[in-house]
Amino acid sequence: MDLTRRDMTLLLGTSFFLTPAAARARAGTTTAWWKDVVAYEIYPRSFCDGNGDGIGDFVGMAERVDHLADLGIGAVWVAACFDSPNADNGYDVRDYRRIMPDFGTMADFDRFMARAKARGIHVILDMVFNHTSDEHEWFVKSRSSRTSPYRDYYIWRDGRDGGPPNNWKAAFGAGSAWQFDAATGQYYLHTFVSKQPDLNWENPKVRAELYDILRFWAARGVSGFRFDAITSLAKPPAMGDFTPGQHAGQASFAEVGPRLDGYLHDMYTHVFAGTDLYTVGEAWGASHDAIINMTDDRRGEITSAFRFDLQLKDADGWRKLPCRLDDMRAFNADNAFNDNPHVWPLVYLEDHDFPRAASRYGSGVPEYGARSAKLLATMMLSLKGTPYIYQGQEIGMTNFPFRRIEDYNDVQAHNGWRNEVLSGHVPAAEFLRNLAQVSRDNARTPMQWDDTPNAGFTTADRPWFAVNPNYRQVNVRTERADPDSVLSFYRAMIRLRRAWRCLSAGRYGDVSLPGSQVYAYTRRDGGTAAVVVLNFSDSAASFTLPAGLRATQCLIGNMTPPAPVTDGTIALRPWESVIYQLA
Repeated sequence: MDLTRRDMTLLLGTSFFLTPAAARARAGTTTAWWKDVVAYEIYPRSFCDGNGDGIGDFVGMAERVDHLADLGIGAVWVAACFDSPNADNGYDVRDYRRIMPDFGTMADFDRFMARAKARGIHVILDMVFNHTSDEHEWFVKSRSSRTSPYRDYYIWRDGRDGGPPNNWKAAFGAGSAWQFDAATGQYYLHTFVSKQPDLNWENPKVRAELYDILRFWAARGVSGFRFDAITSLAKPPAMGDFTPGQHAGQASFAEVGPRLDGYLHDMYTHVFAGTDLYTVGEAWGASHDAIINMTDDRRGEITSAFRFDLQLKDADGWRKLPCRLDDMRAFNADNAFNDNPHVWPLVYLEDHDFPRAASRYGSGVPEYGARSAKLLATMMLSLKGTPYIYQGQEIGMTNFPFRRIEDYNDVQAHNGWRNEVLSGHVPAAEFLRNLAQVSRDNARTPMQWDDTPNAGFTTADRPWFAVNPNYRQVNVRTERADPDSVLSFYRAMIRLRRAWRCLSAGRYGDVSLPGSQVYAYTRRDGGTAAVVVLNFSDSAASFTLPAGLRATQCLIGNMTPPAPVTDGTIALRPWESVIYQLA
C-alpha cells in the first residue's frame, strides 16, 4: 500500500505516532525502573572539564546534566571515578570511598547527584571488585608480611621450579599473571596488569568489606552499580596450568559456575535483597546459560549483564576482523531471551573499552556516515532490554585518526607494541593500521560539545587527550540546531521507544532473508506490533514483508520522506532504516 502524506508525518526530530492502544498499553504498565530507562555511560576523564585543568570532572558532569535529560536519558553509569594512581585509567582503585582528585571532591559528586536527581536521572557507579590498586591500604598491609591479617585479602602463592606458580597470562599483553614480591618471597595474582592485584573472594572478610562499600554509596543516593570484570571473581580452585586450547588471560581465568553464582547470591543477600538497587555485571566470557544463571530474577544474583559475544567477533587481540551482519543478527536473537521472561537483557554497541560504533558498524562512505549512525540508533533502541548509549554516540562520534604509537594513551596499546612490533613479530605499519580500528582509545577522546577550540570540552590550552579533528562538524551544539542531525534522531527514537512498549519489551522475531544486506525483525507486545527494517549497505535494496505481515503507518525513519510500503515491498536507499506499525 501507499501511505498518505499524513501517515508520513515525520519522523525525524519532532514527531512519531502513538496510537490510543499503544498509549493505553504503556500507561497501564508498572515495571522496575531500569526496564523503562535509556542509560548513558559517562567516561569522567573525557566528558566535560568544569575547572579548566584539561581533565573531565564532576563539576563538568553537573553542568551537562541538562543535555542528558533533554536527550531522554533516565540513568547514567559513571565509569571508574574513585581515587586511583591511574595505572589503568581508574580501574586500579586506591580508595573506594574517595573521589579521584582529578575528578573533584565529594562535594562536587554530591552536587552532580543532586542535579541528576532533580532531572529524574538515576546514577550508577562503577565498582571494580575483582582487584584493587597495589597502592590500596589493604594490599600495602597484605604484602608487608606473610602473617599480616590482610595477607589473604589477596591471592598469594609460592613459586614453582624457580618461576611463577602456573602458566597463566595476564590480560592486556601484560605477561605472566603472577608478580613476584621480594619482600615476602611469594607471588600475587593479577588478572590484569601487575599494579592491579586480584582480591580473594574466598575470604568472607573481603566480601564484607566490599559490601560495606556498596552500602556507603547507596546511602549517598546511588541507584545501582556496574561491576567490572565480574566473571573473573571466581578463580579455578586448583589453579593448574592452562592447556594449549584455553584462552590464557581471558575467560579462562574465570570459573563461571557455582562458585561465581554463590558469590553473587551472597552479595545480593547481604546488600540488594529488598531494595530497588540495580546491578549489572561486565560478563566477559560468559555463555548464554551463564548469563541466565547470573541474571534470572528468581535466583537473586544480579539484574543484567554486559555480554561480549558480539563485541569480540570483529577483533582478535590487535587484529581487526570483518564485521558480519549475520553475527549481529545471531547475537540479537540470542540476547532477546524470548523464552525466559525472568531474564532482562542489556543492549549496547559502544562503551569505554571498544571503538566507535559509527566507524565499526556504519558506512565508510562519508555521504552515508550520519545516516548509518541513525540506522544503528534505530536498531539499538528497538531491541528488548536496557539500552546503554556511550558518550558521543548520540552525535555520531567516530574513531580518531591515529597514526603513531605515541598518539595512544592506553596501556593495552603500548603492551601490544612492545610484544608484537619491538619484538620483531609484526611490521609496525601493519600493527598500527589494525590498532587504529580496534583500540579502546577511540572511545576515550574528549566529548565534542561545540566547534570552539578543544570542542568545548575544556578551557585549558591542552586537554588530557587529543580531540578528534572532526569536532567542527560533529558536535552537540551544531547538531542540536539541526532537526536532521544524529542527535535529533536519537531524541526522537528514545521518545518512540518510551511510547511503544513493544520496542523495549516485546517479543523479537527475525524476518530477514538469509545472506541479505537488509536486516528486518518484528517486535510484539500484547496488542501492539512493529517491524524494523534496516539496510546495512552502501547500495539500495528492497525488502518484501513476509506473508501475514501488513504494515500500516510509519513510526519513524532516518530519511525524509521515509521509504513507503508499496504492494508489501519497501524500497530502501543506502543505510536507510524504517519502523512500521503492524496491523
